[in-house]
Amino acid sequence: MAADSAGNDLNAVHVVTNSLIRLAPYSTGTQLTAALIAPTVADPATGLNKVFATGSGFVGLITEDGAPQDGRDADDATEFHQPGYMLNAEPKLTLEFTAAEDNDLTRAMTIGKADTTGVYHVVDTIQDSKWIAYQETVFKNGTHRRRLGVVQITGAEPDQEKRGDVAGIAFTAEWIKNPITDGGNSRYLESYVTPSSSSVSQRVVSAQSE
Repeated sequence: MAADSAGNDLNAVHVVTNSLIRLAPYSTGTQLTAALIAPTVADPATGLNKVFATGSGFVGLITEDGAPQDGRDADDATEFHQPGYMLNAEPKLTLEFTAAEDNDLTRAMTIGKADTTGVYHVVDTIQDSKWIAYQETVFKNGTHRRRLGVVQITGAEPDQEKRGDVAGIAFTAEWIKNPITDGGNSRYLESYVTPSSSSVSQRVVSAQSE
């Protein structure tokens, strides 16, 4: 529906219906460009499958109370002697979410990879590795928000393991400027599109649950 006479549009309300987060090991040979997630790309699967060809995975199920949440942190802005002039400090953009699944990807983000015998040699519960990240969020009005960039996990807080409860891991991922993302000019790329049919991401989410 269009906006009413007061300028209000219920169809534009930010109501989330689904989302996914996909990660792949960082590779200097990869180039993350706007063309991969542009609104003109009705189904970004083909291009993204090449980016996420090796060693990639989905975070999988996310707890409801640990749904993805954006964050921004920065030092105070620099003020100048002349009134009305300020320079914002370099920001830190983060994505927080609580992964409910224990899978190869969530283990690689925390305790690393197992040796040939299947044993993990744990030095820390957060790995220094960078990851190529794709996040897609679907809104009730049919709009899909796509994000593509490089992240580093800076926090991983496991829930208390109560009997019968889901013991997730609350991750904090920081979007970092990197030469493979938009030539180093952006922390991440973002687009909005309303596909005429279900996007591949929705089909992937369904496939994960099978």
